Amino acid sequence: MLYTLIMLVCLADAPQACEVREQIVGDLAAHPGTAFMQAQPLVARWIEQHPRYFVQRWRLLPDLRT
Repeated sequence: MLYTLIMLVCLADAPQACEVREQIVGDLAAHPGTAFMQAQPLVARWIEQHPRYFVQRWRLLPDLRT
């Protein structure tokens, strides 16, 4: 099932500078609770790849474009 991963990310050295990042993710479980757990490593990987940022909050929504 396709989901949209929505993250509010902020610059580490300027925490007031935040922006919303959206990413379509696939191959997650159809059950929302299971998909949420499967998405946690995706958020962790994004943090590792973008060391100047931190994730203020994130959520996973079913992708309505399908």
